[in-house]
Amino acid sequence: MNVITNLLLVFIVLIVLILGKTSFYVLSGLFMNVLLFFFLIFCLHQGIPVYVAALAYILLNSLITLGYVNGWNEKTKAAFYSLVLFLFVVSLVFIPLIQKLSISGFSSQELEELAALNLNVPVSFTQLSVSVILIGVSGALIDGSMSIASATAEIFQQSSQQMNLKKLFQSSMSVVKSILNSTVNTILFAFISTGLALIFWYQDLSIPWYEMINSQAFVFEFAVIILSSISVAFVLPFTAVITCRYFLRKKG
Repeated sequence: MNVITNLLLVFIVLIVLILGKTSFYVLSGLFMNVLLFFFLIFCLHQGIPVYVAALAYILLNSLITLGYVNGWNEKTKAAFYSLVLFLFVVSLVFIPLIQKLSISGFSSQELEELAALNLNVPVSFTQLSVSVILIGVSGALIDGSMSIASATAEIFQQSSQQMNLKKLFQSSMSVVKSILNSTVNTILFAFISTGLALIFWYQDLSIPWYEMINSQAFVFEFAVIILSSISVAFVLPFTAVITCRYFLRKKG
């Protein structure tokens, strides 16, 4: 067995030991997300519009992660509703913004490796780059919205006094403040892990700093972290508002 297989087995064993019976839903959910990714590629190959395929992928991935893995309950409903509403707003703002960044297509380093291949494919690389960034951003949004929805639900259920919207929102925002810093740091560390090799490669080639920060490969990676951080900073309080109103309305 190779290293990847061994690591996969270690991951499966740890999930089973930690989660017990619920590990089945986690592992099967991951498998469904992998199949969903290949289905996205198939849809693009069949000529389905990129934005339509990407939006369907994000929604289905959210349903699997929130509804199937975590169970379709009041917490996951609130998180999913918040996510869908926020993704709609994000798409309206981010799509024209990302297009203005001009980071679509392959970088010069990738073109050297793809020189022998036919790049004449019937897919808009501008739309594909925008969709890739939105899919990357959606991962952080799913994690953040579920965290806030779960915390708000626990506060609401454990509260012994009558909670109004203001009190519940203040309690939820205290959780937002504690989660926001760790979430943004997680996104930053993900960028460092993927971009550190690229930075060292630029340094070995003695490429000037101003050329490096303006290169397509660097700007694309940096755009993902900035847009993800902005989205998380907005989606956490947004989810807090939606979740508070949702639980109070269900109770009333």
